[in-house]
Amino acid sequence: MTSDRIKYMDGLRGIAILGVIFFHAYSRWTKEETFEQYVYFIGLFKYGWLGVQLFFAVSGYVIYMSILHANNAFMFGVSRYLRLAPTMLIASALIYLTAPFIPERPWGALNMADLLPSLTFIDPILLELISGTQIKSLDTVFWSLYVEVKFYMIVAILFFIFKDKKLYGLYILYAIWWGLEILNTIFNVSNPVIVNALYIITLADIEYYGWFLLGILAYQYQAAQNKRNLIALFAMAFIAILSLWDFNLIPMVATTSSASLFLIPLFSDYVRKILSVKLILFFGYISYPLYLIHQNIVTGLAIKLHGYYPDLPAYLYPLPFIALVIIGAYGIVRIEPYGKRALKKLFPNELFGYKLYRQV
Repeated sequence: MTSDRIKYMDGLRGIAILGVIFFHAYSRWTKEETFEQYVYFIGLFKYGWLGVQLFFAVSGYVIYMSILHANNAFMFGVSRYLRLAPTMLIASALIYLTAPFIPERPWGALNMADLLPSLTFIDPILLELISGTQIKSLDTVFWSLYVEVKFYMIVAILFFIFKDKKLYGLYILYAIWWGLEILNTIFNVSNPVIVNALYIITLADIEYYGWFLLGILAYQYQAAQNKRNLIALFAMAFIAILSLWDFNLIPMVATTSSASLFLIPLFSDYVRKILSVKLILFFGYISYPLYLIHQNIVTGLAIKLHGYYPDLPAYLYPLPFIALVIIGAYGIVRIEPYGKRALKKLFPNELFGYKLYRQV
């Protein structure tokens, strides 16, 4: 599978991050904003949050490809940590240090303890259960990173410990979640065993596995294009769409469009070329830091700007700060390799006899 063939995945990230940014800037925080955003923009970007599901599908594709090339769980874990941590540390420092100057932030003030989830990639809910102390993320968008890290851990356990090379265990976990959710939501079975089991499995964020599995199946289909893989791919797309539990027409169309955006490039050279346009790839290139830093900075500064200039058209308030975080994200991407090299020095070449880096 050539790099040209999967380059468009960065383009999908670019589309996903643009959807998420405009959702947060124009639709997510309308109750907290001091200006009244145009209804047209609220409606236009209302479903931009589905970009996160698109990120999960891309992640499933990339993670499965990555784990196939890792020699052991330690190598896989270190590579994932070095992929996520430097950018997260830089973005977290930026968010924490600028928060006092943007009291208009919709997520509010921050405490020193709120840095802990960023440093550990552990869900604040779990940290609160362990510590008994109230802890929150520096930004609400970080929730998807905690989902990703839990997914990485389960994938590594299945792949390296249980030798589940096709990751069938993910399908089993996802089926268990579906069964419990149907009993609880549709049949309203209030059995304490079911409720507690659903709570535990929800802590692992299994409900998002349909989108990760969509990515894994896409990789498997591209690697061995056969009818069985094709049927499994489209079946999982259908199941992932249903997992969002909103069966009204417009939400279903939006969710189906998100899944289709991921699927169509698998079969169309033309669409892959569109997704590989330099501008779209640029947003894919900066998508990770841009995702981390954009939300509260854009909305908080837009509210601040409205305080100084209350008569501007409402759609203008977020725009200069969207440009600002794009510049900031590009800066983070440029300095991230230095942070990665610094962190890499903290890891030995081997751990318990297992090599942590592939031989070049």
